[in-house]
Amino acid sequence: MKTTWIIICREFVERIKQRTFIVGTILSVAFIVGLSFFPRLAGALARSTATKMVVVVPDLSARSAIDKALSQVEEVRTFVPGPAHAGALPGEVKKELEAGKYDAALVAYRDRRGALGFSYYPKKSSALEETGTLKSALLKAVLLAGSSETSGAAAARALDYKFSEINLNDRYKDETEELLSKGLVYFLLVILYIAVLMYGVYVAQGVIEEKANRIMEIMIGAVRPSQLLAGKIFGIGAVALVQLLINALAAGAMLLFAASRTAHAPTSVGQAAAVTPGIVAVPPATLVYLLVFFLLGFFTYATLFAGVGSLLTKPEEVQQYSSIFMMPIIGAYILAIYALVNPDLPLVIWMSMVPMFSPMLMFARIATTAVPLWQLGVSIVASLVAIWVFTLVAGKLYRVGVLMYGQPPKPLELWRALRAHS
Repeated sequence: MKTTWIIICREFVERIKQRTFIVGTILSVAFIVGLSFFPRLAGALARSTATKMVVVVPDLSARSAIDKALSQVEEVRTFVPGPAHAGALPGEVKKELEAGKYDAALVAYRDRRGALGFSYYPKKSSALEETGTLKSALLKAVLLAGSSETSGAAAARALDYKFSEINLNDRYKDETEELLSKGLVYFLLVILYIAVLMYGVYVAQGVIEEKANRIMEIMIGAVRPSQLLAGKIFGIGAVALVQLLINALAAGAMLLFAASRTAHAPTSVGQAAAVTPGIVAVPPATLVYLLVFFLLGFFTYATLFAGVGSLLTKPEEVQQYSSIFMMPIIGAYILAIYALVNPDLPLVIWMSMVPMFSPMLMFARIATTAVPLWQLGVSIVASLVAIWVFTLVAGKLYRVGVLMYGQPPKPLELWRALRAHS
């Protein structure tokens, strides 16, 4: 244990003093600063997914006007008849919302003058994000299906029509809180992606560097290959945690800055106060899960990269031979970005329980929706089992490959060497 600890400390000190770590940290922080405009990106991404909305209308005239007004809004609309002078959500529609048939409900009604008013009931996060867009678009419906009054006062009332939002979303209180929360989650997701990918490659490169200067031959005589493997993985993992902390602090600082800018935009104190809760909308448990899934992701890929690195002799060969392991990381990242908008998609749910995808995908789901405990448990247990299997394989590859030089071994040669050392 003492020998392994010495190797861990050596790896940590050497890596943290390298120019690549310093420059990489500066660039990653700069990248996070550039992502401070995430809410616009999130809005564009959310609009790429059609929201399923049921519209309760008082009459055919209102239905026609609403359909025309929302023609430019990317939503799948279902119209059902409802009471003429009530904005309450009908019981049957509420049951369908709870069952997940629709993402939101819009209840249209007429006031005593015959003018249209609306009550909006968003259930899914994607529907909550569209509140502002929907309110602006519905003004056209109010004008098209206005009351029989033709006075200037009636036109003025139409411009200030009744629109109320009754939020049915269990996670976010309003649209602003959701955008700020998803912004921070996106920051953390980018950090997770960069750290797992970059430091997994670092593990492979570290093994190759030691093979290149023949220091491995001396170290193998003093310590066991398994100790070298553990020391290298844990040492570089500690460096990754340091950079993760720095980037997380930078992300938090940028979110505070973004919130302070937004807080100065509203015209009333009440509106400004409504913005600031979004800064604490991400619960501490989300940050704990970030650490948990970072460690799971790092150890999953670090063991594989270490095994691959022990078979190579040139640093430039890492990109060629490790691309097969990078594809799941990139695929998981793309799915995780989509999961921020639609975390309940069946593909997202099932892939979040696959070990090489779960670190990023399950974290994105946890941060944006309520994940059943059994799915979370399956994800963590499957990742731990995968790490155990990958460690066994990487240990054998490490014992066989660390003293191999020249061309990478052919599959048949590698298989024979593994059987001889098993």
